[in-house]
Amino acid sequence: MALRAKSAKGVTAKRGRSSTKAVPVAGHKPAPQAEPLKVRAIALGYYGAQLREEGDTFDLREAEHFSSSWMERA
Repeated sequence: MALRAKSAKGVTAKRGRSSTKAVPVAGHKPAPQAEPLKVRAIALGYYGAQLREEGDTFDLREAEHFSSSWMERA
């Protein structure tokens, strides 16, 4: 005997006990985006899921990611 899916005809979605509504926040401003920091690899290093070789230039997402052991500001 094969199973058959029940017909969706006449079926309504059930709602939970609590209804959530989006409430706008007055005066909400998104956090300012920091300028990306342009750097050059001076040695072999790993950043942003990529192996960076000496001479590669790339942007850091955050200034705290800077490593003076294998990077210099470009």
